[in-house]
Formats: sequence, C-alpha cells, structure tokens
Amino acid sequence: MINLYANIGIGHENDWNNIKDRVVSAAQCNADAIIINKATPTLSIPEEKKYLSINSKWGNLPYIEVAKRSEIDELTVRKFNELTTQIGIPVIWSVSDSEAASWVKDYTDCTHIKIHFDSRNEKELVDFCMVSFDKIIYPGAGSWGEHIISKYPRSVDKQKLSFYHTTKDFPPQVENLNLNKLNEFRKTQHIKIGYEGRSEDIFPDCAVVFKDVDYIEKFLGNDGEENPAILTPQKFYDFFINMNQLEIANG
Repeated sequence: MINLYANIGIGHENDWNNIKDRVVSAAQCNADAIIINKATPTLSIPEEKKYLSINSKWGNLPYIEVAKRSEIDELTVRKFNELTTQIGIPVIWSVSDSEAASWVKDYTDCTHIKIHFDSRNEKELVDFCMVSFDKIIYPGAGSWGEHIISKYPRSVDKQKLSFYHTTKDFPPQVENLNLNKLNEFRKTQHIKIGYEGRSEDIFPDCAVVFKDVDYIEKFLGNDGEENPAILTPQKFYDFFINMNQLEIANG
C-alpha cells in the first residue's frame, strides 16, 4: 500500500492551536505520517528578500523577522512531541539546512528526516543527515543522489534512503508536473520512491498511484488557505479516499 504523508508545515506561524488542529486533522484523515518543516531563516531566505516589509499577524515587519517568529520553537515542539506520541502518528521533519537538522536532532526523537526541495548548505546537510538519522528522504536522483549512493552504499541495502519528485512551482501547471521523472527514479534499484504533490487539484496527484511509488505527500492546512495547493481537511480526506480507490482498482 502507498503511504500518505500530510505536510502540515506551511503557514502555521508557530501557533500551537493551529499546529494541534492540523495534527489531529492529519490523524483523522488517515495520514500515515506527518511532515513538518524546520529552517534557519538567516540561511534559507535570499539576501534580497530578507528585509522586504511584509504584512503579518504581528504587523508589517521585515520578511526575515516574520520568518523567525513563524519557526517552531522549543516550547511548541515539546507540546508537539507529546501530542504526536499520544496520538501515535509518526513524524518526519523536513529540514532546509544543517543548523535546522541539528535542532531537530536536539529537540525531537526524530529518526526519519526529509531534505527540503530548496535546501541550503546541501553537502553539509546531506552528510549530517546520513549519519544522524535512520532514514533520509532526498529530492531527486540527480548528481547529489549519485553522490549519496557512492558515498553511503550500505544505505541502499538498508533502505535508509529514498528519493522524491516534486515541482518548483507551488502550485504548478499540470503540464509542468513531469511525472515521468518517477520512471527514471525507479531505475535505481532498492531505492524507495516518493512524490511531493503541490497541485491544487487532487486528481493529477492521485494519478501518481499508477507510478508505483511508495509514498505520496500532500499539504494539509485550514479552511480558507490562500494557496490552493494547501488542502483543507475535507479535501485531504477526499484525496485519501480517491487514492485508496485507485489502489484497489490497480490491484
């Protein structure tokens, strides 16, 4: 069966009630795991954008200040760890840089890490994650994927490593999904394959069921999200139902 991951990390603003609602919704929607993001704003935000003024719940502030306040902190993560353990839903942390990965290592019991599509300090980050976590999800099977396989050959046999495909745009146009990339990933033996779906419509991403993937990730938020690729709980549950039906139909 294909695993369904709920990414609850977009726009939670380190608001505990918001995060808690998303965790509960993910569990109610039959998600097999939760994905939540951690980044270091000073590293992840481009220089030209750091001091642009943006509107936020804290008023008009520089982008980097809003990003810092929005990052999950030590107090919130303690509550998050307790709730996810109580519910019994696994957590996969998506990290953008080695400093964020080190934070996850220090403040959680995470064993399954994902490297964000827009990661920074990539070589340092990859090497840190490969030695610090039991499983690692990596974006794409290009030159860095080859580097990982050659440097950590045992990770292939142990199924420690998996690759995922996604799109640069969020949400993308259907013609830019490039789902055939998943066929290329399958050429690497023993590697698990995943897909981070950023489409606003659930149906193109449901078609990934027929690509023989191991997991599909979709974004889960609240009602009234500005980005249509972040699904409401109802739409996320609809995705689960359709994905399940297609798996049954596919035998």
